[in-house]
Amino acid sequence: MTTRRRSRLGTRRTRAAAVGLTATMAVTLLAGCGTEDDGITLNVYAPADGAKTVKEVAVDCSTSDYKVVGHALPKQADDQRLQIARRANGNDRTMDIVGLDVNWTAEFAEAGWILPFPDDLAQAAKKTVLAGPLKTAMWQDTQYAAPAWTNTQLLWYRKDALEKVLGRKIGNQPPKLTWDQVVQYATKSGELGGPTQIEAQAAQYEGVVVWFNSLLESAGGRMVAEDGKTVTLTDTPEHRAATVKALSIMKSVATAPGRDPSFTQLDEGKSRLGMETGKAIFQVNWPFVYASAQQNGAAGQVPYLTDLTKFDALLNPPKDAANPPSPTAAQLNEINTLTRQKFDFAPFPSVVPGKPAKTTVGGINFAVAKTTRYEKQSFAALACLTNEAAERKYAIKGGTPPILAKLYDDPEFRKDYPMASLIRDQLQENTTAVRPITPQYQAMSTLLQAKLAPVGSWDPETLADELTEAAQKAMDGKGLVP
Repeated sequence: MTTRRRSRLGTRRTRAAAVGLTATMAVTLLAGCGTEDDGITLNVYAPADGAKTVKEVAVDCSTSDYKVVGHALPKQADDQRLQIARRANGNDRTMDIVGLDVNWTAEFAEAGWILPFPDDLAQAAKKTVLAGPLKTAMWQDTQYAAPAWTNTQLLWYRKDALEKVLGRKIGNQPPKLTWDQVVQYATKSGELGGPTQIEAQAAQYEGVVVWFNSLLESAGGRMVAEDGKTVTLTDTPEHRAATVKALSIMKSVATAPGRDPSFTQLDEGKSRLGMETGKAIFQVNWPFVYASAQQNGAAGQVPYLTDLTKFDALLNPPKDAANPPSPTAAQLNEINTLTRQKFDFAPFPSVVPGKPAKTTVGGINFAVAKTTRYEKQSFAALACLTNEAAERKYAIKGGTPPILAKLYDDPEFRKDYPMASLIRDQLQENTTAVRPITPQYQAMSTLLQAKLAPVGSWDPETLADELTEAAQKAMDGKGLVP
């Protein structure tokens, strides 16, 4: 899933992280920055959580030839998808650019609801966009969308508790753990009187499929072949072994000693809160949890981050403050240092020792709707909506990881994102898992969620066959389409 609970790192740090990079994607030449309107209005429909920033970028992308206007879609992903689909089927000529969850590209392209990219824009994207996010914009070797922002899950852990388990200091070099070690160390932490819970997304919703998909691909398996049609969960002994291994890990976490009693109801937000109570030693989650821990720690709501309370006024200014403060570079450094003494990040746990995990990519893609009356102008505006200036706004104001590799190298940007290198490393060609690229994914996900829940209540060998049957039903059009 493209989690709808993304990082808010940048909401309080605009000045601290503002930088002066001037190089932009070549495609930005297609869109200037004027305000005069000749009567053409291009409407951009963006997910609710990112709509505010998209509206700001839309103003920047308006030119003397057209005005770009941002609009918010409903908050829930299913409602967003339904609204766009209805507009497309109804030939709504006012819909020009749409923001799509990364796992919708194939469905919308196959239905003819979005237009393929011009060659110049597609070639520019290949040169600048991270390989993982770019995969989500493709269908049958054709680019149909432009990644706007991306996401990847990390392993977040209580550094002080893990140091007690290991009997040594960790420093700022994140440990590379396997899932077996995660369970082992959580158990040992409990024996030492420390936190024991491992938080993951295990409720019956898209998040549990994201977790399963990351484990499956990390084990060497996959749900669907590259043709977008063939179910590959158990088609070979190797794929079956990978599926069973992924399910076995899920079961071991769900049934581990000292587990969260509400584990099978956890989503991203509940996982975050479980970690902040001090009862968890590990969680897998998106980067938004870092800023949350700092803000709630400063408010005195995270028992192991009380050293941050002196920054409460800085990190939690009144919502109606006209000019909320931003930390200086020195303050930001101290905030990060104090945070990472107790709460830190590491690569997503691996399934195979010594082999990096493949984490399921999240995010939002922009596409030009087939209903637009202004195809040329819409592609020009879309290029502007995903250029370097726009990416910086999404990252700093919206708190979402950018899709341009070069932004991860900027020193000022890295001050705001201490996990920048790790995020970039997990968004490469060989470290990214993409949910099945198939028009039937929505139905497949719904059926798999029902089989996976409640996590840990099933036998991995038996469930492997049941998942195959459910996925095949979706492919055959027999699944439940929401």
